[in-house]
Parts: sequence; structure tokens; C-alpha cells
Amino acid sequence: MTRVERTGPVERFVSFNRRNPMVLDGALAVVLFLVALQWTLEGKVPRDARTLAIVVAVLATAPVVFRRRNPVPAAAATAVVAAAGTFTFSGTLAAFILPALIMGYSAVAYGPRWAGRLVAAVLAVGMFGPLLFSGFFVSDPENGWIGPLLVAGFMLLVLLCVLLLGATRRAQRRYAEQLQERARLLEEGRRQEVRIELLAERSRISREVHDIVAHSLSGIIAQADGGQYAAQRDPQKAVEVLAGIGSAGREALGDVRGLLAVLRDTGPLDEDASDRPQPGTDHLPALVEQVRAGGLPVDLTVTGTPRALDNGSGLTAYRVVQEALTNVIKHAGRDTPTHVTLAWTDDELTVSVRDEGVQGPRPTPPRGGHGVIGMRERAALHGGSVEIGPHPDGGFAVRLRLPLVTPES
Repeated sequence: MTRVERTGPVERFVSFNRRNPMVLDGALAVVLFLVALQWTLEGKVPRDARTLAIVVAVLATAPVVFRRRNPVPAAAATAVVAAAGTFTFSGTLAAFILPALIMGYSAVAYGPRWAGRLVAAVLAVGMFGPLLFSGFFVSDPENGWIGPLLVAGFMLLVLLCVLLLGATRRAQRRYAEQLQERARLLEEGRRQEVRIELLAERSRISREVHDIVAHSLSGIIAQADGGQYAAQRDPQKAVEVLAGIGSAGREALGDVRGLLAVLRDTGPLDEDASDRPQPGTDHLPALVEQVRAGGLPVDLTVTGTPRALDNGSGLTAYRVVQEALTNVIKHAGRDTPTHVTLAWTDDELTVSVRDEGVQGPRPTPPRGGHGVIGMRERAALHGGSVEIGPHPDGGFAVRLRLPLVTPES
């Protein structure tokens, strides 16, 4: 049993601050008001101006509550109060100096980019304007310019610190937002990859189910129809037909079980991920014999030197022939002579399935059928192509072209 890691006080404080920014900002406003009140009562503000200073302190610190929620309007409100207090009675400086600096920092850190320049100008005017207006920077006969220059340097340093801290906080926020956006994009990309893999696997399963079920049922139906006539004339032939039906059914059942075993596997799913051997070009003679036993007059011709194919390419060739023969039975009839040809060359395997046509009009195979789409998808996965259409000599033809990839030494 693993122990749940407890968060420290700092982590809890940061989390609470992110969830409730106005609560902590309100506490900060109260602290600033108490400091301003203390400075006012200690004598930093003349006695006749203390009431005005307390009012200014309240008005200047109230916008601090909204310094992160609405930084620019809140900073503008504090600036207006500070300007009114400064140029009305300069003795109230202690009541708003800290809120003004805090709001200047907040406007730079949490406001738009243009707020930095505006804050710099407002703070410069607010800090140096009253001193210039009062003649503070006039040379002192005893100390010269040392005193005014030290005060000006200190005020300039304070202004630069406020702007620098605000810019640093703004950069940290932007960096954190970029990290969050990057994490979101990575997560979205991962979800898209999973979705693409699921769609590809769904398409593969659809092709397998279609090829197995459609071909097996078509063969069984054809043999059953032929068995009805054979039962009346040749009982022994009917027994052979029934045996073929049973064999086809058991083979289809084994294929379906193998596919279900793949689906139950927790590992990656692909066309080779099954314990049951996948049919390939070596199984085509048995397929042709099975279809011929069902009543379709079909022959197989092989030219060139056969070569070993990987499981995916071999399965593609087998499924294309299987689907083409099924379509011949469905659309041309089980009495239509059909020819299957495998042409091997050094760099390509061409598989052709052609029927000789039927007497009279022939139904046009559906263009958007799952079988045609499945054949083309299978071929495309292995760099091949499928051509389907009428043959010049009559009938209908399906031609598969698969490149033969030489294994790297």
C-alpha cells in the first residue's frame, strides 16, 4: 500500500492563492491601509490633514483587492486617488505611496504589454512631479545638489525596482502559460494518435470480419444450393457437398476465433498479432479448390518463380482473391468460368481474378461496397494497388499489384 504524499504548507498556500486571488489581495489591502494609518497617526502627516489622509488611504488601498482580477482599471483608480491627494495636499503622500507602488507592479505583471510604459510614466510623474512643483530640486547653498540628487536617485531606483519586479513576474506567468499550452497540445496530440490508431484498427477488424464472414457464407450458400440438386440425383455427391459445407464452416469459425483472440489481447494490435497462422499465397490452391467444390468453375495459373512474402502481403493477396471470387458468385453466378492468375516477377506480384461474364445483363457491383474498399485499403497498406473493372475480352476483372520488397542484408 503506497503512502499518499502530503503537500507542505507552501504548496497549500500557493494552491489557495491560485483558487482565491481576491481573498489574499483583500488581506494585502487591509495591511497596506493599516501601515498608512500608522504612518498617519505617528506624525508623518500634519494633524490638520490626517482625516483627509485616512480617506485617501481608504480610497487608494481599496483597488488593491482587484489588482489581479482587473489590474489596469484598479491601477488607474489608485493613480487618480494619488494624483488628487498629491496636488490637493502634498502631506498625504504617506497614505498612498505603498498602494501606488503595489498597483504599479500589478499593472505591469498582470496587465497587457502596453501597461508597462503607462505605469512607468504615471509613477515618474507621481514621484517626481510634486517635488519639481514644490521646488525641491533647487540647489541648497550649504549642501549643493547632493541632497536632491540622492533623493532623486533613490526614487529612480524604487521606480526601476517596481518595473523590473513586475516585468519578471509577467515573464514567469507567460512561461507558465506556455508550458501549460505545450502540455495541452502534447496531450491533444497523444489523444489524436490514439484515435488514429483506434480508427485504423477498427478498419482492419472490419475488413477481416467482412472477408471471413462474407466469403464463408457465400461459399456455404453456393454449396448448399448445389447440394439440393445433388441430393436428388447423386446422394454420394450430396454427402461430399455437406462435408465441404462443414469444412468451410469450421474454417470460418476458426478464423473468427483467431480474430477474437487478437481483440482480447492487451498488446498492440496488427495484422500479424494472432496465434492462428494467417493464410497467404501458399493457401490459394486450397481456396480455389474449396470454391470449385462449391460449384464455381475456377482454375489457378502461376507464372514466374514464387517467393516468400511477409504475413501482411501474403494475407492481402489471399483476401483479394477470396473477395473477388465471392463477388463472382454473388454478381455473375456460380456457373461462370473464372480464372485466377499469379504472375511473379523480380520486383512485383500481380494477382488477377477474371470471370468470363454471363449471358444477358449483369448486375453492376456496388461502387461503395465494403469489399472493394477493403481490397484497396489492404493493398495501399503494403504499397500496392487494386484495379477493378470490365475486362476487354468480356467479363469482370480484379487485378492486384504488390511490390516485392527485398529484405535488407
